[in-house]
Amino acid sequence: MANCVGRVLTRLARKCQIAVGNALQQYNLTAAEEPFLMSVLNNEGLTQEELTAYVGVDKAAASRTVRSLEEKGFLFRVQDPKDKRQNRVYPTDKAKEIGPLVRKELYKINLALTADLSQEEDDRVYHLLERI
Repeated sequence: MANCVGRVLTRLARKCQIAVGNALQQYNLTAAEEPFLMSVLNNEGLTQEELTAYVGVDKAAASRTVRSLEEKGFLFRVQDPKDKRQNRVYPTDKAKEIGPLVRKELYKINLALTADLSQEEDDRVYHLLERI
């Protein structure tokens, strides 16, 4: 196989994860926690099951990450009044406060990743990656 797209994507994902981890360290967040926090900030009251599917990880990983964010004071869970088996996840005031700062950091990382691309190339890469 001349071009191994998977290998390039894996390297890119790892570099992005390192950059996100470094940028969010100042907020006591990890790269693994970021998608959960941002998902809850964008969709308050998701069930933990919906959040798991939205982020695309297994239930055990989601449970650990939500628990970690809860312990750090970023999220809280409330039992769904209609279905006692479900927990709904909400951001705390602390999470709402740092949300815009985290978004800014993520935006800066995205700009750095695409700095050498024209707008057309940026759009093309995005759409190709979405297709993959």
